[in-house]
Amino acid sequence: MKIAVSTTNGGLDDKVSEVFGRAVSFTIVDVEDGDIKSVEVVRNDYAVRGGGAGIAVSQFLADKGVEVVITGNVGPNALSVLNSAGIKVYRAGGMKVSEAIEKFLKGELEQILVPSDPKFGRHRRSI
Repeated sequence: MKIAVSTTNGGLDDKVSEVFGRAVSFTIVDVEDGDIKSVEVVRNDYAVRGGGAGIAVSQFLADKGVEVVITGNVGPNALSVLNSAGIKVYRAGGMKVSEAIEKFLKGELEQILVPSDPKFGRHRRSI
């Protein structure tokens, strides 16, 4: 199973980013039988887009075969794309990546079923 975790620097010792579409990087972990088999850190080139970052990165992760996303918050468009691709999304913002993966494997993370408030986006206007 491939798990993508939104991160700032990447790696198992990094923290889970509070944002999804504008996260600097993703740590992609391949887990088999409860054991981590490989770890790949990929830069999120979509984070600097003027708009549509969440949609673009969602499609990128789906194309990489990701089945689970762990993040802090996810917007409505990104969540829609992830759901359409059959990717489940879980909340663990601020948690250490290795701890978040361990909690996910134990069934201890909250699944995100409702998108976050748009205030987390980089280019959102204030009300």
